[in-house]
Amino acid sequence: MEITEPARIQALVHGLADEYSRKIILSAIPKSKSVEDMSKENDIPLSTCYRRVHELLDAQILLVERIIITPDGKKYELLRSAYRAMNVSFDGGVMKVDAVINEDVAEKLKRLWGTMREID
Repeated sequence: MEITEPARIQALVHGLADEYSRKIILSAIPKSKSVEDMSKENDIPLSTCYRRVHELLDAQILLVERIIITPDGKKYELLRSAYRAMNVSFDGGVMKVDAVINEDVAEKLKRLWGTMREID
């Protein structure tokens, strides 16, 4: 998927340029995680991790995969990276980003099921 919107490209480049944001994005590619888990895993102060996560959510680089409500009524979100891979290039004075969507298992199965049904 080619990303051509200048504001979206700017948000992606900004997210990749910041060390904490980059660590958060990379840790959320293989599986969804809570902010607390990302903070511990990447040795990022919790308040900084929450701030970066909100920036990445606003930029649609992170997605809320699901919301968990604990037995005692507390709520937290599991987040995952929207992209599995990105390639930034410069072509004719224009910055381009090619991105691979980070599909979760349910999305993959839905897509595969849809293609199998079309074959019949």
